[in-house]
Amino acid sequence: MTGRVRLLAMALIGLLLAAIVVDYVQAQARLPNISIVGQFDQPKVIADGKSSIILTVRVTENGNPRADVLLQAWLESGGGLFIPEWTYTDADGRAEYTYTPNAAGPYDLQEDTIAHVIDINIGRLFEVDKHYRIKIPIEAPLTTE
Repeated sequence: MTGRVRLLAMALIGLLLAAIVVDYVQAQARLPNISIVGQFDQPKVIADGKSSIILTVRVTENGNPRADVLLQAWLESGGGLFIPEWTYTDADGRAEYTYTPNAAGPYDLQEDTIAHVIDINIGRLFEVDKHYRIKIPIEAPLTTE
């Protein structure tokens, strides 16, 4: 009896592993067909702590919108507020993010502000994601002396 239970347990584990491997392989095969592109609503944002810029991203697969896809976003470098952290694409595969840079003083280092947006819904059982990395165009505030 114990041998049958072990055999059944091993078979179930094997089926589960096979399902995960198949899902991962299918997701990897889909990755080249998925595209994430973005566009800002203005050419630059002033680092005064008040101004904002909106990034609209569009996610497609084989040119077709990926609707209701969960996206995650964060800042890799630079300072400020990039929101929302998590959002879903609309029916056209679009999602919007608002970035408000920290107020910069005359002695602050000017480093590139880099944002990431990833589509984490490519695999069903195993997380496979498509990354989009973009430099946010920031301009130092005017100083009056």
